[in-house]
Amino acid sequence: MARAHVAGPVRVLPEPVRFGERESTEGCELSIGALAPFRRGLVLRDLVPRLPVFPDPASWSVRLRRTVPTLPPRDAELIGRELAPHLRPYAETADGYRTA
Repeated sequence: MARAHVAGPVRVLPEPVRFGERESTEGCELSIGALAPFRRGLVLRDLVPRLPVFPDPASWSVRLRRTVPTLPPRDAELIGRELAPHLRPYAETADGYRTA
């Protein structure tokens, strides 16, 4: 099943994008072939102690709010393995994200 991948470089957006109360001024193009059903996927917080990209597990969420970290290949493989059982085709799951 096709997963998601970054399809373009991170760039400054012409208009900020809002996600709830947060605003993002940078973004990138994504290609999404599969998603986990809304609120039924992987809990990243549970993997943080096993991901070297987060050297200080206590501040992992702050790091994600401030920058877009590059995942080392080992971290990406671990996340991919853990996420795979949750994935469903995009067409089956996307509506759940739109109505949330």
